Amino acid sequence: MNNEFVKTCSITQNKEEFICMNEQCCNSNRKQLHCYECITKIHRQNNNNFVNHLDDFKKISLIMQEVDKKKKDRITFLNQIVTQLNDFKKEKFQIIEGYQNNSKEFLEQVKSYVEKEIDQLVQKLYEQIMEMNKFTEYQQQHHVQILKLYQQTINQYMEDIIQKKSQLQVKINNYIKKMDLDLHQQIAKYLQKQQILEQQMQQLIKQPSITNSFLFKSTVVLILLIIGLNPIIMFQDFNGRSELHQKMDEFQILIKELQGQKEDTICQELNQNIQQQMNKIKDQIDVINQKMNNTETPYNQFKNYFSNKLKQYNETLYNTISDRLNNQKENFQQIKQQFIAQNQLNDKILSDTNRTSSVLYYQQVRIMKIEEDLIHVNKNITSNYDTIQWYKTQIMNNLMKIYNRQIQIEYKEEIKKKLVGKIHVDLNVKELENFVIIYDELLSKKFNRKVVRYIQSITQNDTIICVAGMKVDNPEILLVVGCDYQQEIFQFTYHWQHARKSSSGDIYWYMAFPVAFGFSPTEDIFLTLCDDLDPNDQRRLSYWFENGEDGGRRIGNQTQLINSIEYKMVMYAL
Repeated sequence: MNNEFVKTCSITQNKEEFICMNEQCCNSNRKQLHCYECITKIHRQNNNNFVNHLDDFKKISLIMQEVDKKKKDRITFLNQIVTQLNDFKKEKFQIIEGYQNNSKEFLEQVKSYVEKEIDQLVQKLYEQIMEMNKFTEYQQQHHVQILKLYQQTINQYMEDIIQKKSQLQVKINNYIKKMDLDLHQQIAKYLQKQQILEQQMQQLIKQPSITNSFLFKSTVVLILLIIGLNPIIMFQDFNGRSELHQKMDEFQILIKELQGQKEDTICQELNQNIQQQMNKIKDQIDVINQKMNNTETPYNQFKNYFSNKLKQYNETLYNTISDRLNNQKENFQQIKQQFIAQNQLNDKILSDTNRTSSVLYYQQVRIMKIEEDLIHVNKNITSNYDTIQWYKTQIMNNLMKIYNRQIQIEYKEEIKKKLVGKIHVDLNVKELENFVIIYDELLSKKFNRKVVRYIQSITQNDTIICVAGMKVDNPEILLVVGCDYQQEIFQFTYHWQHARKSSSGDIYWYMAFPVAFGFSPTEDIFLTLCDDLDPNDQRRLSYWFENGEDGGRRIGNQTQLINSIEYKMVMYAL
């Protein structure tokens, strides 16, 4: 124990380093620390010159040694619990995000509740750690807490914390189950409700109330409405089809439309035009495929699958139209033969003077009807041709969107391999040209939880963020840069000598409230005003966190940057 906390007795001039651990004495409000002579005298005066519970006199230094040991054990245990809670939160986030049949806003609401509940318990555990860190030396105002820590066993303390963690996990699991995120469970419940309603309706039909027939009829109508609406509700749960399935459905609709339409005299010309358009689509798809990477990635598997499906539908479409054209050719030939036969019949009618004029009029009406049918078929063919052109344009636009999206994905994958989970020294800012600056402040500005919450609100968990330090007069070079996912960077840590290793690479992050925020190439740090470990190491960045503006700042091997206006911290996001 540090001697500056041990006072000297004004009577005996000896150190006041003894305390009585008897329960009656510990619970009193009087002064606790005395020199050995004074504490003996107090107990003798109160007990007729007989020193009571003499064996309970203990040196405060021995007590504080035991308290320090228990404190370290508890802090280590609490850090493990916090890590388990963070892992539990990530696991639940992955489960929630897997239920894609629900709206994004609803999933975010569920995730927000889970995060809030877990963060509340983590904050309470962190407050316990901060409270125990105050017990470095004995002080009268902490007397009750120190003795409680000294007397309570570690097993009892661990059981209490584990019980709280288990209760929280059960609460969150029940909440997620209550939200009905699983589509199969929703459908099962809908079907179960429908079955119950049908049973109730059958019972009402078998035993209707004679005295209240209006109520019976109203109830039956209401049940029928609910049963009718139930499939609509189930249908809404299936409205999250992918873009590929939608395009396939559009092809099927196009085929069905073409199957029911008529042909005209330009059947052969339409057949050639459709074949040319299909060949153009095939050629354009082949050109796009040649430009894209042919490696066996999940996207290329999807691309090949989509291309094969597209070819199959093109072939099906072409074969269907060809069959329809052939059938219409035969129909047209029949119409033509009928027309020739009709002309022959007309000639015969004209030559037959015994025919009445009414028969001639009837034949002329039939000829006009045939001509109108041919005009109608011609209009339908023209409309079908325009429809095919429109679908072709839509297909090409969608393919280009998919191609551009893949380019962005490939760029992000390249950035991930090059930057994420790593520390870079003297990095040219051009390497981050597609990133967006989300934080840019001089080192004289304070960095706190409010700033962190703002950054989290404008980014996602998987957003790539690069935390960099630069010199104001040389903005082209980033002196030291640490890149990682947002959810890896902004996690609270609870130790001033150990940072947390990222799951993305060999970078260690810390956000020790209320001490410092930053990154390190190793687990070892030393947080005083900021990270002072290894002053020559250029791969460290540390920033005084939350507790005012007068703490330390460090960029690389520049460790004395308190309130500097020559340097600043910048954060880039992708």
